[in-house]
This record gives sequence, C-alpha cells and structure tokens, in this order.
Amino acid sequence: MKKIYGSLVAVALVAAVVLGAWLLPVGAASSESKDTPTISVNGTAKIDVVPDIGTIGFAVESTQKTASEALADVTKTSNAVISALKPIVQDEKNIQTGGVNVYPVYDSTDKGTQFIGYRANVQISVKSSVDTLSKIIDAAFSAGATGMNGITYEYSKTASVMDQLLKDAMADARHKAEVTLSAEHATPGTLNSVEVLDSGIPVWNQMKQTMASATGADQTLDVMPGVQEISVSVAVSYVINQ
Repeated sequence: MKKIYGSLVAVALVAAVVLGAWLLPVGAASSESKDTPTISVNGTAKIDVVPDIGTIGFAVESTQKTASEALADVTKTSNAVISALKPIVQDEKNIQTGGVNVYPVYDSTDKGTQFIGYRANVQISVKSSVDTLSKIIDAAFSAGATGMNGITYEYSKTASVMDQLLKDAMADARHKAEVTLSAEHATPGTLNSVEVLDSGIPVWNQMKQTMASATGADQTLDVMPGVQEISVSVAVSYVINQ
C-alpha cells in the first residue's frame, strides 16, 4: 500500500509541474497582448443650392355681429382665394386649409369691457415652385386674403444631394487619415466604425406680411430665395496598416 501511495504522489507532482509549465507561457502571452491600433477622423462635405420650392401661409379673417355671420363671410372669402390659386398651383394637393377658428371679440373702453362681435379666421397653406410665388401672392390678396405668414423654402433634390454628400464626406475622412498617417509611413486600412454626426438641411424663411395692403395691383413682390448651404459630416475610424 505504501508503494502505491508513493507512486500516486509522484504522478501528481509530475502532472502539476507539466500543467504549470503549460499555463505560465499562455498567461504571459495574454498579459502582453495589445489592442489593434486605429485612427479616428471627421469628414465633411457641403454644397450651395438655390431653393426651388416655396410654401406660403395666408390668413383670411372676418369680424361680424354673430358667429355664423363671421364664419359664413370667412368661408366665402377663403373659397374665393382657393379658386384664384388653383389655376396657378395646378396640383390641388399643394393647397391646404386649416386652423379654422371662431371666437368672441371684446374691447376695453372707459365704460368697461364691451362685446364687439365674433371673429373667424382660416389659414390657407400653398406649396408651389418659386417662380410662381409672386403670382400666388398677388392672386391671394386680390381674392380677399387679409394676411400672409411668410415663405418657407426648400430644395426638391435634397435627398439625392445628401446621398452624394455622404459619399464625399467619407472620401474626405479617408483623405485626412491618409495624410495624417503618411508621416509615420502607415496607411488607413479596414473600416472600423462610422457615424453620421450632422446633416445640415436648412429651412429658409423670408419676410412676413400681415396686411393685405402689403401688395397692390400696381406692384408685384419680387421673390428671391437666395443661396443656402446643405452639409453633412461623419466620424470614421480605420484600422492602421503599419
């Protein structure tokens, strides 16, 4: 029995030595491992465009003794404005009526608050090409619109422009990485990560008109959308080839 026990102890010691010899190099190698080197850069791209679509908000308002009279009057005028705009806009989907309101009106005097009547108003939104906006403004006020809430511009080809800008921004990022690493005789390799940081799609607003007298039969407003910038930027990380 003593011989067998002694043999088992000897085998256990040998196994421990062999196992230790196997584990130590692996642990040492793991502690010496390093992360793959990367470089992070930002890429940008931008382009100037001329807006080709405009949206105008008109108001039609009327004050009468009763709510029904005010609503009837503003409805009649709103229908006249819409009828005047249809031949210019052509696509009726670009004319929207909303914000119909009727409410009592009071006035403060020396004798206290006095009831004036009821005021009704309707908001009419019109979307059309920039080259028709002047005609739309003239037609709306000539038909009875009492106010204008300004012009909002947009560029109809923004989606296709953004696609190209994203490609250009990525190319700009790689170029920056190449120039930066060239000093160390290294190059950007596999794409590690990419994030779209910002896409600048501006909303352009022009002046506001609030009275029908802002335009007249003897003068036409020159609509000038101007030039605006659309931009995009990305954050990109590449594995460094050394």
